[in-house]
Amino acid sequence: MSLVDIMIDQMGNTRRILEDGKPVVPTWIIATPEGTYRVCTEFDAAKPEQRERALLLLSRFMTWRLAISFVLTAEMRLGTPQSEEAILAVGVSRHERVGLVQRIRRRDPLSLTSPEWLTAEQIDEKYSCLLPSRKSEIIADEIAELASIFGEDGEMAAERLS
Repeated sequence: MSLVDIMIDQMGNTRRILEDGKPVVPTWIIATPEGTYRVCTEFDAAKPEQRERALLLLSRFMTWRLAISFVLTAEMRLGTPQSEEAILAVGVSRHERVGLVQRIRRRDPLSLTSPEWLTAEQIDEKYSCLLPSRKSEIIADEIAELASIFGEDGEMAAERLS
């Protein structure tokens, strides 16, 4: 599947989660030479250090697994904390950076606006830095730690999709 196909699929999944009244957990679909993984990253948004730790661990996981692309889907606020809520999907590979935003209208019933595509220029370059570089290295001790964190019973279990 292409990044765009995965993004559209993930937006549909997230829309169904919202319609069911459940919280949206940031979800990563990570493509590697050995297959595709799904990782959910729950953290307290009021604690930025938890978010930073999750990003660091995901970046190291992608290095370990030699990731070639990923799609992140999450709920976000557009602008100030009092502004609109939206679903964001960001797809990143070595040669592509694309985004999709859909605004949330929390009325009864819940509704979503039409999706809006974002260009590479509208997406923070920091997303691209999460993928492993050609010079990335990982040591055995770190592999053991990552295997524990992303293992079946780990705090960020990586579910193998393919």
